[in-house]
Amino acid sequence: MIPATHEDQKKEAFRLFEDGRYTESLRFCQAALLREKDPAIEVLAATNLFLAGRLEDAEVSFRDLARTMPDSSYVHSYLAKVLEARGDERAIAEYAAAVHLDPTNQDALRSYAAYLLGHNDYRGSLRVLRHLVRLGRNPDDIRNLMRALIEVGDADEALATHRLMGEHAGISPEYIDALTHTRDYRAAAEAAHAVWSRTKDPAVLRRYLDALARYDTPASLEAYASRTSEIPDTGILFDYALLQRAGGDLQGALTTTRSLIALTGDPLHRLAECDILAESGKTDEALAAYERLVRDELASKDDLSRLRLIIARYRQFIRTIPDSGTAEKRFLGLVSGDVNVASLLETARFYDERGDLTGARAWYYRAYRADYLTGGLEYARFLVLHDEDRECEKVMLYILANVKKTQDLVRVAAVVVDRAGRMHRLRRLMDQLIGRLGERRPALGSDGLELLAMAYFLVATNALDDGDFMACKYLCFAGIDILPFPPKALRLEDFLQLVRASKARAVADRPVILERPARKTRRAEKGAAVPEAAPAGLPGLTEQEQKIVAFLRSHRTATEMDLRKVLATRRVVGIINILIRKMEEQGISLIGKKGMGEEGEIYEYTGT
Repeated sequence: MIPATHEDQKKEAFRLFEDGRYTESLRFCQAALLREKDPAIEVLAATNLFLAGRLEDAEVSFRDLARTMPDSSYVHSYLAKVLEARGDERAIAEYAAAVHLDPTNQDALRSYAAYLLGHNDYRGSLRVLRHLVRLGRNPDDIRNLMRALIEVGDADEALATHRLMGEHAGISPEYIDALTHTRDYRAAAEAAHAVWSRTKDPAVLRRYLDALARYDTPASLEAYASRTSEIPDTGILFDYALLQRAGGDLQGALTTTRSLIALTGDPLHRLAECDILAESGKTDEALAAYERLVRDELASKDDLSRLRLIIARYRQFIRTIPDSGTAEKRFLGLVSGDVNVASLLETARFYDERGDLTGARAWYYRAYRADYLTGGLEYARFLVLHDEDRECEKVMLYILANVKKTQDLVRVAAVVVDRAGRMHRLRRLMDQLIGRLGERRPALGSDGLELLAMAYFLVATNALDDGDFMACKYLCFAGIDILPFPPKALRLEDFLQLVRASKARAVADRPVILERPARKTRRAEKGAAVPEAAPAGLPGLTEQEQKIVAFLRSHRTATEMDLRKVLATRRVVGIINILIRKMEEQGISLIGKKGMGEEGEIYEYTGT
């Protein structure tokens, strides 16, 4: 029975929550809220929805709370958790907002770090993990920081972190890996053996054997032989086969690999068998093994990237056969008849390597038609390599216009801005790339942000060459603003050199930063809403565009139908698109698209 008084209902809601009875706690929250609005109970109700697995309802509740309590780190943190659980890439922006609002919120920091680590964004996680370790010497945080440091190539700092933390760090897999990456193989082997003797963990044994092999190969071969007979661990068996193969014991490697295949049947292990047979000079056996594997993979098509790797190795093997004419016919007969993108691309590569550019172009085009992303990128690479810039740009613009997932957009960006290639010279393509990446900026990880910064740098270089010094400076400042730390390929100094050159060459050096950003103000009391000032007039916007900004700032979200009524026109979508593009050109991000609803496209005010 639900208690009669409001206070009793609140107490019971919190008690049930602490007991993990989230559905029952939610019922008491709802009863309490029928009597009186209470921010604490609203937050508790939304949290109950999340923990009870009602993710759609939880997202709606936390979004409403984010509008009424925009400075609540807890609300943004849990909205991020909901979005992450739903597979929504916007989770990263909410985590960032949560830790920005309260850098001492360890739950938010830890969830944010876990999200970044889970997406292999080790660079992005470094600052969060360093801050967590400073707040409290939690062993899990220390190990995660060491892992991130190792993955970004700073094993020395990982070891320094371990030494600084002392007993809090312990002998962990990260410590062993840090020793290995700093080439202290003997210490790594000793540490791993000590842990293995205590835990009997196969993963630690694998580290021990790997470290031993790096400074005492004969002893490691004996150890591998002994351990694999006792513990048929697939990872250890594969390492043993690789070690035998590297040492020239091809028959031993073949025997070990076949034992591994008997355990797993993994296509990549079967590919290793094919390669060893080829290296051993057993051409007929190797050819039969490659072709069995290719047929099996063509039949299943479980993983097209793996299929392409397998066909590529088969293609490379074919070229080594003395009777290559007959073998090439076998290759084409087996591979080119299947219309999957892996087969089409490898057939194109086959013709490309033979110097048959007409045949290669036709097969690359077929791959593009079969898969506009994977096939299209390879087709565009081929086109730009052979000076077909206009067709290349046409293909890449189509890809950019149709790519949906942020990870795919990042993949496209990596191809475009690759300075070893030539696509970055295509001005229209670069402008479109910056626009698309800018739309997704809040959801970009470190790699995506650096690619956007690289795009700004390349376009700024073009602007300098064209004598457009204001554009050069603006693009440099935009690139500096989003360049992740630590960067990989770019440095701040790269941008500053362009700024220095533009200032030196300009006859009249005009400013490009026109407005000072508003300073953060402290809340009068925790949780209280402080009215925000109306936005200053944005330069270059029409009266209709200013109305949209003002309406969205006031209401935070609006549908296409809402804005039709505000503007008294049906041309809302076109006006919004032009408005967003104008803002991007000024380095401003105030409006985001949230998707489609019953009343048309939904827009959100993303400024503060």
